Amino acid sequence: MQIHGHEFGVRWYGLAYLLGFFLMYLFYRQAALRAMVPGFTLEDVDSLALRIVLGVMIGGRLGFVIQHPVRLIHDPLFLIAIWQGGMAYFGGLAGVILAIWTYSRQHKIGFLALTDVCAIPTPLALGIGRLANFVNGELYGRPTHAGWGVIFPRVDLQPRHPSQLYEAASHLLLFIILFALYNWRRGKIRPGGLSFLFLAGYGVLRFITDFWRQDDVYWGPFSDGQWFSLGIAVGGLIALYVWSRYTARAQSTPAPTTNEKRGETAPGSELR
Repeated sequence: MQIHGHEFGVRWYGLAYLLGFFLMYLFYRQAALRAMVPGFTLEDVDSLALRIVLGVMIGGRLGFVIQHPVRLIHDPLFLIAIWQGGMAYFGGLAGVILAIWTYSRQHKIGFLALTDVCAIPTPLALGIGRLANFVNGELYGRPTHAGWGVIFPRVDLQPRHPSQLYEAASHLLLFIILFALYNWRRGKIRPGGLSFLFLAGYGVLRFITDFWRQDDVYWGPFSDGQWFSLGIAVGGLIALYVWSRYTARAQSTPAPTTNEKRGETAPGSELR
């Protein structure tokens, strides 16, 4: 179906988003059932999930439009034409962080604890999205002579790196790491650890896989996506370092005795 030259219909990209959101929703429910976050109950799952969906869609689309302002000038419908694809991860990330922050403030739930819950299934959803990119023949890689090169007929007849599959594999690896840590160290990782690890891991892996991805905009030796990824990686690594120092300091501080909690001096500790 077409309206004013824009084609509508069911697309792999849309189905990937639906599947990704569904899997994330299931994980949020499990987090509520297992009381992973104090104060986060089943009644909170639907409203938080809705805010995250809006954060991804609005933030991701605005981020993509900001990257392509000329297209908006020539086609005002470009702003809302999500059926054509075009979502910037960096805008979606900002939208999700804002959604979680406002929700945590409103419902008095720990912000970092919530971001940990949301961070775990996110790489899996992102990986599903990259598989849809591969099927659609978008976000393709650079030309290659490798035996596993793929021809994308809508682009040209050159074999190209299936960079979408490289990214999907990296996202799956990150999901496995986060999920394993969650199950292995459940209740022992202070809030924020999984979130910062996700940011650092995503930034590093995306920076690496983008070397095989065909991009239109380059600033020096790197594409604009690599620069954004590098910023996310550096920010995540710094946050992870500060978090680890704070965690080590908190674990090395002895718990106060009962008398100390009451403000009394422990026996044998009088000044001499």
